[in-house]
Amino acid sequence: MVVRRGLEAAKTAFHEILLTRLIILVHADELRQVYTYLSEKLEAQTVARYMYECNALTLRELQSIQSERSEPVKAAEQLVNIVINQSSNVYSFFVDALEKTGQQHVSEVIITGNRKGMYVICDILSPAVSIWKVT
Repeated sequence: MVVRRGLEAAKTAFHEILLTRLIILVHADELRQVYTYLSEKLEAQTVARYMYECNALTLRELQSIQSERSEPVKAAEQLVNIVINQSSNVYSFFVDALEKTGQQHVSEVIITGNRKGMYVICDILSPAVSIWKVT
């Protein structure tokens, strides 16, 4: 009985790790699909300051982005690259920062714009898998 509970706990932990890794990959893919748009439209300085205040960026990352003030495209690319390589929590702070800094149009493109016409699979670890088409 104890062994079975331990096995179930290990299986649950494994599924949580797998799901976390999958979420990170999905978020990174979402950002890569709209990378050029983000490079051109993202006001990185404002978003980076907000993310730093929320402890989602380090001081070094903030300063690196701020050093590109004269080249906003480079600053935006740098911020996006940081978010791509971080956890899903940083991605969540990034999307929240976009909305809090008046850049909802950018967050909408990230969240919905790149999914139109794609099939989305949910509950990947569940036996009952849901599939629907985003229009």
